[in-house]
Amino acid sequence: MGLPLFSKDELSRAAKRDELIRETAAQIIKDFGEFNLEVTFSGNTGSFYDELASQMEPHVAYLIQHSYPRFMGLLYRIDINDVEIARYEEDMKGFPYSRIITELIIHRELKKVLFREYFRNNG
Repeated sequence: MGLPLFSKDELSRAAKRDELIRETAAQIIKDFGEFNLEVTFSGNTGSFYDELASQMEPHVAYLIQHSYPRFMGLLYRIDINDVEIARYEEDMKGFPYSRIITELIIHRELKKVLFREYFRNNG
């Protein structure tokens, strides 16, 4: 039995589930915190994406500009690879690189939470 693959549609549906949103926010806060980057979440699941993305993107942009090794460390911690980055760059042509990476981070963190849920339910 292989790992489940989560499409963007499945991620969108999952992002509407309050408990998954809270777990994803906690994962983002934890991973950014490992790099002394503060991200907070009010708990308002309706504004989850905008609330977190607006805090994350400036951190991502700063790291890209001023601390590329830390940026690469963050991507490694979150488990983002060059193939995923290239795919998102293709899908999001015209967006700033920091926005593309922020979107990718949110989706990757949501996938982590979905994988944990999957394994909790399917042992």
